[in-house]
Amino acid sequence: MRRIVEEKGENAYDEIISLLEKEDDDPEVREIVTEVLYRLGDRIASKLEKTIKEKIKSGIKNDVPLLYLIDLAGDLGLRRLVTDITKALELYDLEEAQLVIYEALAKLGAGEQFYPLLRYMLLEGEERFMFGAQVAMVLSYLDIPEIISDLVQAIDSGDFKGEELETIKQALSNMINLHPSYKEILITLVGEDNFEKYVR
Repeated sequence: MRRIVEEKGENAYDEIISLLEKEDDDPEVREIVTEVLYRLGDRIASKLEKTIKEKIKSGIKNDVPLLYLIDLAGDLGLRRLVTDITKALELYDLEEAQLVIYEALAKLGAGEQFYPLLRYMLLEGEERFMFGAQVAMVLSYLDIPEIISDLVQAIDSGDFKGEELETIKQALSNMINLHPSYKEILITLVGEDNFEKYVR
């Protein structure tokens, strides 16, 4: 893969995408492929935008390769795709797939409209037992101060243990790294002495 990036660069785009599309559904291959696309970054941004738009327009339901590309669009900051990615929500039945899309939108600065739903999924819905940690990470990319309180509530609820609990603490750390002023909100809520217990 490194050789492809170094020798062919963006000219290997179609070849790389075809690897993502292969039917054998190997997550490891798909992770490597998206890593290569990420490294190509700006050089393939316009091609990637075109591919994502075409795949969403095709209306194929529960398309896993598209999900990888949407995730990548969030990481690359392709804001022009916000409307298209929002439409893609209708194409997926499973909540874990929809959460990948919510996270991409949140990274692109467009997830605020889903805050009430995500908050419900974290704190009240039955979903919290399956997807709580994933929801917390999605929320951590939103610029909404109230989320600090939501994450503290999730940590204090006793609903989450082990790795899930650590991921929610990581989400809280993530928010504070993205918005340093939010640290004061957390200190106000839990006290300076307890601050370290809530972050990773």
